[in-house]
Amino acid sequence: MKDLIPYMGYEWIMVDDGVVTVGINEQGLDEFTEINAANLPAENEEVIPDEVCGELDTDQGPMNLYSPIEGNVIEVNEAVMENPSLIMEDCQGDGWLFKVEPKNASDLDELSSASTNDRDD
Repeated sequence: MKDLIPYMGYEWIMVDDGVVTVGINEQGLDEFTEINAANLPAENEEVIPDEVCGELDTDQGPMNLYSPIEGNVIEVNEAVMENPSLIMEDCQGDGWLFKVEPKNASDLDELSSASTNDRDD
């Protein structure tokens, strides 16, 4: 698996072949014990950094989801929408949330350089 880049403290992102995959990291899952629903952005929806694009409905209330880049959602994890507990079971694998194709390819360079600067070595 490619390197996961921490984002927003509780999300992870992965850049692969010009596409950014977004998921929730284990630290984000520590805040609650159950995910009741995953309200993810729709395919082809435009997402913008720092604006909420979806949410997880948890036993502790809603958790906002964000995209790290401006772009269009090209894929949503339907399995997570049907079975939100998949996020708790495999948050860094089958529990990914959505994939974004960046509007500007240069945004990917910034994400990749952030990953080398934010490592917890």
